[in-house]
Parts: sequence; C-alpha cells; structure tokens
Amino acid sequence: MAGNPTEFHERRMLYLQVRDYILNQIEEGVLVPGEKIPPERELAEKLNVSRYTARRALQELVDEGVLYRVQGSGTYIRERNNSHKRLDAIGIVMPFVEAEIEMMILCGMQRALRRTPYTMMLYTSHNDSAKEAEAVSLLTSEGVAGLILMPSHDKGAGMSALPLKRDGFPFVMVDRTIEAFQANCVVSDNQQGGNQAARHLLDLGHRKICFLYHQIDTSSSIRQRLRGFKEAFREHDVSGGDSYAFDHQKGVEELKAFLQMQEYTAVVAGNATVAASLITACRDLKLSIPKDLSIVSFDDLKMVRMLDVSLTTVNQHSELMGEKAVELLLYLIENGDDQLLPLTQLYLPTALMVGNSCQKLA
Repeated sequence: MAGNPTEFHERRMLYLQVRDYILNQIEEGVLVPGEKIPPERELAEKLNVSRYTARRALQELVDEGVLYRVQGSGTYIRERNNSHKRLDAIGIVMPFVEAEIEMMILCGMQRALRRTPYTMMLYTSHNDSAKEAEAVSLLTSEGVAGLILMPSHDKGAGMSALPLKRDGFPFVMVDRTIEAFQANCVVSDNQQGGNQAARHLLDLGHRKICFLYHQIDTSSSIRQRLRGFKEAFREHDVSGGDSYAFDHQKGVEELKAFLQMQEYTAVVAGNATVAASLITACRDLKLSIPKDLSIVSFDDLKMVRMLDVSLTTVNQHSELMGEKAVELLLYLIENGDDQLLPLTQLYLPTALMVGNSCQKLA
C-alpha cells in the first residue's frame, strides 16, 4: 500500500481511523477499484495497529460495500460510482482462451454479439476454481449486464455462480454444467456422445472396451460421456463398460503400462488430448491402429487431424454453442424483470464421424 499513514489520535476508536485511512487512500487515487488490499497482517504492521483492529476496519468497509472479498483470493476495492458501470458489456469467464474448443466457442459468441450493441469482457481462470470465483466477482463489480461461465476442471468449479443465482443475476453456463444446482446452460449432449462412441464399437463386435480419461478432469462433460458410454452396454445387454483414469503428468508412460495389460480391444478417449497421448503410447509399443487397438475420440481438432491416424470422432457444434449461449444470455438480460422466466438448458446434439481407427471383429 503506497503512502505513509497519518498519526492516529486516542479520542477515536482505532479501527475507525484505519477505515478512514483506507478511504482516504482510495479518494486520493493511491488505491484504485479492482486493486487487492494487502493482507490484514501487512496492513497492521504498516499502520502499527493490532491485526484485530485491521480486520475490523476491513470488515467495516466490506459491510459498507467499499470493499469485497473473494474466497481464497483476498479483499478488493469495489467500483463505487455506478455511473461508470459498463451495462453494455457481458462478462465471459473461461479456463483458457488458446485451446481450440474455447477458441471456437468464443468465435460463435463474437458472431452473435456483432448483431447487438453489447461488447465482451473476457477473463481466464487458468483452470483454477479460485481464480474463476475472482473473475466472476470482478466482472460483476465492474457492472457487466450478464455473464457466461465455462467452469474449470477442478473441484469447486462453477460454484462461483451460486451467488449469481441467489441474487437473480443473469448468467449462462456454457460447455459444462455443475451438479450442485440447476442453471441456464448451453452444452453438448455429452451423454449422447459417449453412447454413440460405445455403440459404434459394440456394433463392430467389440466387447472389451475401456473409457479413458485424465484423473484430474472432473468436469460434467467427462462424467456425462462416461454415463452415456456405460448406458450403451446396458442397451446392448452385454457386460462391460470399464473406465480408467490416468495421471496426466505421467502421461504416455502410464498409458504404455495400461496397454501392456492387453485387456482391451478398443478404447474410447475422453477427449482429443487423451487420444493424442494414447496414440503416442501405441507407437512407442509398436501397436497397430486399428489392428491391435481400435480408438474412438471426441472432437475433430487440429491436434487430432495432424496425427498419422484418421480417427473416428464424436464431434460437437462448438461455435453454435457459443452463439446460442450469447442469445440465451441476452434474452435473460432483456427479460430480467420477468420472475417467471423458465429454466433453459439447451443440449446440442453430437455427431459421429467415422475414420479409419476402428476395425470390425469377426
């Protein structure tokens, strides 16, 4: 915190003097909206007061709405002048922006926004639920009219939307949902996709099939794909439908050990990254695709098309997903006074594209 503290006098309670000091720093522009306040320990040392006094001063400013807290992150200065709020903008929070799926979703969003007066304010969570919560809080404090959230993969993902739901703030989940509460969303029908992948292999005569995914991926997309995968076995009235979660940090080496068990004739890869690692492991072990192992993956991405195997993939309509998410959010914004708006959960169908990575068994 810049600036030197003023001398505190004895006639006024210390926590109120600390409160006024912070307010003065904000008024003078030393501290600006969106900036993080130093921890109470650091604040107490700087102002030569107890941590309890610093904590009480910060709580007083939080209660007054001057500051706000982000769980797991810290305390921030709120934008106090409502006239500066950007009500012509929508906020977007995504795990990454350089990943191909996210780029396609963003492309669809931009296409939908071109037809409107709204602009986009984009934050990335770097696949961290704490940073996701921080981004949601910052965007709402800056006054966006609504928010689109693509939850991260880790535990606690998507829970940052719970206060939005409680307060009636317009928001839409895109690509992924969370099971903790029902929310407006636009996602792929991942359960249908998992079913299509398994059914294709079952129709080719495979029975020893495994669903493969990253251990850290707890997203709704993976859970729903696995659910659809197992559903296909029940529909075919056959046993099976195993799954295996591997450590992405061990990657190819763990997959080589998995393949050397020789338990399966086919694998459904939970996403394109898993498929790429799986194929690398096959090449290291001199396994032929599809002669030694049949593979179905998700998404016809560049990383898949660059492989030396023409993969059979379950494809999503990612750009359409982004476009529909914006359309739904703008509908919620423009009809926000209607308390009877129904919950809207749009599931876009997936499509199986057959390549050369699966063989028919005798």
